[in-house]
Amino acid sequence: MRLPSPLYLLALATAAMACNPVRRDIDGSETFIIGTDGPAPAATLGFAFNHIGLVTTHLDEMKAFYGDILGMRLLFDAHITPEYTVTYMGYAQGGRNGTGFQSGAELAAAKNNLWGLLELQQFNVSDDRLVASTERTNTFGHVGLVVPDIAEAEEWFRSRGVKILKSVTEPLEEYTGAVPNAFGLGEFAGLHLAAKKALIDAQGLIGLDRFLMIADPDGNLVEIQQQDT
Repeated sequence: MRLPSPLYLLALATAAMACNPVRRDIDGSETFIIGTDGPAPAATLGFAFNHIGLVTTHLDEMKAFYGDILGMRLLFDAHITPEYTVTYMGYAQGGRNGTGFQSGAELAAAKNNLWGLLELQQFNVSDDRLVASTERTNTFGHVGLVVPDIAEAEEWFRSRGVKILKSVTEPLEEYTGAVPNAFGLGEFAGLHLAAKKALIDAQGLIGLDRFLMIADPDGNLVEIQQQDT
């Protein structure tokens, strides 16, 4: 059964604030402030995020996860040296309904004109122990994904043995652990329990309880939301 979009509250808030860009909670605090930006500076026209880069020491496992489980296609592996490899993966562009598949070779040829790609970088003789944000809060939080049916997606991930950090409809209740760490409010944020409790209590405002959270082979948080219908 398809669950309602986790962004339904934001959509409702946006509609309700057409004449008032600030929504206030019952205590008077501002909850949603819709952006009022006009056109972007002319010098930035055409700018777009091309890719996000992850450093790994488990390249094969990461490629299998993002490829076989999340459905990304391999654009290329660039073996810069025998020890250093750069891998690019991505979804088909312009064909997300299944009708516009492009091969990895076609995607690779258009790499610098695409968006939403994943770059994996591995130095295979590294002595460093990479620490994911689920283990220790850092400036990288999570990868965000949208899917057509979030309940079916959770069943798919479970069938493939993916680590589920938070199920769909399960609220976030803990102040410590993988998800709070990746969100910057876990044990490393200190003993600010009142502030943490306020966030836990307010999570329904963004539909966080309807998000699905999983971990990739390196422990990076993948946050999954229901596409709008």
